[in-house]
Amino acid sequence: MKVTPKPSRIKTHIKKLDYIRGFAAVYVLIYHIFALTDFMPEMVENLFFSFGQEAVILFFLLSGFVIYLSVYPKTDLTFRYYFIRRFRRIYFPLIVALFLSIFLAILNQQFLRNFSTRELLGNLLMLQDFSAKPGILVRPFLANYPLWSLSYEWWFYLLFFPFYKSILFQLNNRIYFVFIASFISYVIYIIYPNAVALYLAYFIIWWCGVEAAEIYLKQQRFTFRSMKPILLCLFLMSIISFVPVMSIDTIRLGYYPFLNFRHFASAFIAVLAGLIWYINKLRYFDNIFGIFYGIAPISYGVYIFHYPILSQLHLDKYISNLYIGWDYTIKLVLIVALAYLVEIKLQPRVNDWFK
Repeated sequence: MKVTPKPSRIKTHIKKLDYIRGFAAVYVLIYHIFALTDFMPEMVENLFFSFGQEAVILFFLLSGFVIYLSVYPKTDLTFRYYFIRRFRRIYFPLIVALFLSIFLAILNQQFLRNFSTRELLGNLLMLQDFSAKPGILVRPFLANYPLWSLSYEWWFYLLFFPFYKSILFQLNNRIYFVFIASFISYVIYIIYPNAVALYLAYFIIWWCGVEAAEIYLKQQRFTFRSMKPILLCLFLMSIISFVPVMSIDTIRLGYYPFLNFRHFASAFIAVLAGLIWYINKLRYFDNIFGIFYGIAPISYGVYIFHYPILSQLHLDKYISNLYIGWDYTIKLVLIVALAYLVEIKLQPRVNDWFK
């Protein structure tokens, strides 16, 4: 019987995951730049830069993996310790993002027209979602659309702890309990669209990251055999999410039900492609993704700050004859600078203050 290596022998910070995290953040950023401009020919944009949703699903997989690596050595993990670290990590940049949207709305003289107390409270309570799905509670605050995924991430965090502490976590086939809960939840969502069912349905994607981390800890390598339960669960979720697609006349790629199918199918494809690449020694991986390593420490900030700055900061009002290339160059500098300030300079101080 294989024994899980001792924490001191496990490499819990995996540089290649930082590469992917940085890449995903940059991809979403570029995706929105092209969506807001005519920089790129439409055919090229549709072929290479129309997968922002898939990049977010990649974040979910990575998050489950990283969160499990961060908690597994702590045999005395308490909810207070876990909650505070997750709360300050996700909420401090979020609050900055909310103030950023308020500032830009005031600057554009649209605050009173667009502000919604319900929307603000819903985002603070992590109940926001993309309006392309039925059954959502509130939209992302002041049209900062990337915030939709934060609610999922938050509820995944909270769902993880009780399951991690339960007897079910000790079972070898625990992934199937999560899968059954997600599968049933998605069936309920198809019949009666609601936010709770949707969060539970998507939990299996995040949990597959947890399971992959467990395989890494126990075996230090990935094989088709060890990854089979993960691939099976994601494949079956792809199947059930495709069922309502067959009943509609017009498929809209960015809307329910096809959007949800895209999410589950992209999770399956990402894991399968990653596994095949891993078995082939991850050739050229560092050459392709290594350039994104520097973005990884500020990737969260880049993700939640970029859209309001790109779409709602109208620099041409203040700088006459501003060439669009310079307009977006200045905006990119502001995005990176704000992300760096919040994540590198201010977040450690918040961590020291809020323990």
